[in-house]
Amino acid sequence: MRLERIRLKTFGCFQQQDFELSDGINLIFGPNFSGKSTLVNAIFFTLTGKPIVPRVDAAAIKSAKSYSGTAGLQFMENGERYMLFRGTGKRFQLRQEKDEEWHIVFDEKRITVVEATLKERFGIMHDRLALTTFLREGEIFEFLARQPATRRDILFALLGIDRLIEVRERFIDARRLAKRERSRIQAHQNSLRFSAQNTHKAEIAKIEAKLREFEAADSTDIGDAELIAEWRRNRKQAQTQLDTLTQERTEVLSGFNNITHLREMIATIETAVKEATGLEAEREELIQKIGSIDSQIAALTKVRDTLRTLIESGNGHCPTCHQKIEEEIVQKIIEEKEIEKSQLSAELETYKKTLTEKTESLESRQELEQRLQTLQTKVTRLEQLEPDIDKVQTELDTLTARLSEKGMSEEETTDVPINDAQSAESIPENIDKRQLKARIDSERKKLNKLKQEEAVQLDRLERLQKVNAEAEQVERTTLSLELACAGVDKTIETLQRQILKPAEEELHRRLEQMELFGRTRIDLQKQHLLPSVKIDGVDRSLMLLSGSEKMFLYLCFKVALAKVLGNPGFFVFDDPTLHLDDERKALMVDFIKQLAEDHQVVVTSYDEAVRAGLEGAHLIEMSRKS
Repeated sequence: MRLERIRLKTFGCFQQQDFELSDGINLIFGPNFSGKSTLVNAIFFTLTGKPIVPRVDAAAIKSAKSYSGTAGLQFMENGERYMLFRGTGKRFQLRQEKDEEWHIVFDEKRITVVEATLKERFGIMHDRLALTTFLREGEIFEFLARQPATRRDILFALLGIDRLIEVRERFIDARRLAKRERSRIQAHQNSLRFSAQNTHKAEIAKIEAKLREFEAADSTDIGDAELIAEWRRNRKQAQTQLDTLTQERTEVLSGFNNITHLREMIATIETAVKEATGLEAEREELIQKIGSIDSQIAALTKVRDTLRTLIESGNGHCPTCHQKIEEEIVQKIIEEKEIEKSQLSAELETYKKTLTEKTESLESRQELEQRLQTLQTKVTRLEQLEPDIDKVQTELDTLTARLSEKGMSEEETTDVPINDAQSAESIPENIDKRQLKARIDSERKKLNKLKQEEAVQLDRLERLQKVNAEAEQVERTTLSLELACAGVDKTIETLQRQILKPAEEELHRRLEQMELFGRTRIDLQKQHLLPSVKIDGVDRSLMLLSGSEKMFLYLCFKVALAKVLGNPGFFVFDDPTLHLDDERKALMVDFIKQLAEDHQVVVTSYDEAVRAGLEGAHLIEMSRKS
């Protein structure tokens, strides 16, 4: 992209004016308050829609007495000429020149659509331009003061890693859902499990044998004695089965009056769990707030200690700008930082106390969920037991009634044993065919019931096998998501290394050309874009470098990042020689000339030495009357 013209209307201190730009170096020269920084701001605002100074509203850069301001930029891209206009009222228009006439390509107010269009057509992104293409006054000090998390987010956005972060978050959400599904399936497995010893095959075979005996007795005229003995045996078995089922129901109902009482408790717990919904999100938000406040307190402490060191050193002058230190003002700033730190500490303690309460509430909710799962399992078992108890009780009552019809009392039917051989020998000649047939019908019904129960168990076993297969699938899915998260983390690490390594090499090359330091080693990965500097084998703090050293290091850092991340074709530096001595100014002029060999450079200055050093550059001379 090659810039050709800046067009302003009621923008900053300009009512309506055009400024031509050329290839190579463009020097915007003039005294302070003549509008040099306004032109830099206009270029940045036109391309990104935001003022170059962070946290400044776009409406603040229009002329004071105007309803809105407009900045325009004419440029060449891939042999095509474009004119880009952007208003402080969020109006955006893109024009293209065809056959010596301008045609509107895009006219839009929606910011997201505008930014997507600029990124797609010209690769323009706010963070990338701010960090690699533009230099504004005071930017280096703001960058050094940023928190590591902020620099990390900027780095991720520049490298496109923010999308990978979103993918990882989705994987984590999916993994969380998979774990919940696994818990649900485990509960379902527990409700379907049954003992293989409860199979009815042996009982079915036994009843079939009895039926054959009864049918044989019916055909051979065997009397009532054997039938009574069989009823008494069956009644004893039914009583034992009833006692077992009743005992199990009592154990399941332990602590509850009945199944209705149990269901009421389940409803109460479900209500409590539902009311506790959202505790995880609230807890995560508190953790983020605590981390943010911790970072702010650390930054305030660092600033306070730096200011105290500045006062205690007794030098009386700032080591960076060499201006005289007003100790009273610095002490007042320290007191303000202390007050702000105390306020943040109090807020931090409040958040920590709330976090503890939320954590305890979350643990209580988890205990309630476990209790709820246990009670639901009990309800399921009780719903299975009640019909079985009713059926066995009905069969027991029927057998007792039949024995009573034969003249057997309750004690006799329960306690008196019958010898099958003796009863068979004492069968009377007058056979009770009706009772025998009723017994045969009863056994057949019992046989059908057992076969139905056997079929139910087989169906249950089949469903359990399906649930087990689902559990295996969820386990595989969870493992796959774990591997996917690890893979994304590895990709992020590799991407940072592959992109930042060439940037480090380019940064070293630039610094060696200027011979500003000794043997220098830079690490951009250690602290997320904040260069780790090792000079002549010794680690140096960036805060202890001189102002000129910081400026040159920061500009080389921008150029190196621009080379590996992509540069639109130009650089815009707002007064890069500020606070530099004559020797360093000459070095900066040489740096700009070298940069202009491959890129278009727009630079502002009020220094005559810079103007003389950049002789031959395209000059845009400013004055306060402009």
